[in-house]
Amino acid sequence: MHELYIAECIVKSVNSSLPRNVAPTLVTQVRVQVGQLDAVVPETLKFSFDAIKQSCGMPRAELLIKEIAVRCRCRDCAHEFGIDLPVFICPACNRGDVEVLQGRGITLTRIIADEPEGETHGNTSYS
Repeated sequence: MHELYIAECIVKSVNSSLPRNVAPTLVTQVRVQVGQLDAVVPETLKFSFDAIKQSCGMPRAELLIKEIAVRCRCRDCAHEFGIDLPVFICPACNRGDVEVLQGRGITLTRIIADEPEGETHGNTSYS
């Protein structure tokens, strides 16, 4: 279950991305994009994040996950296409020399936190 490791990496990334005056306890939402080629089960990642967030100092943080579909481009005919199965064959020319354009990688896209004590602007978003 690599989702637990990924959840730990997300927590570390959030902590290192916060401004010095924003404590992790103020984080209310964490948004990530997950490529389908990374074989991450979103429900398991969310469960893992929820299991560790308290001990990592982010008890109120909610993890929102956006899955990124796989898109490819054929290097032979330049046709761009999405795939549903792990078959990397161009539907236009039936060749297998394709470039993956999107659908892999995990990206922290946004952190939303309450304002530090003494500031009265409401929530702040960190991208």
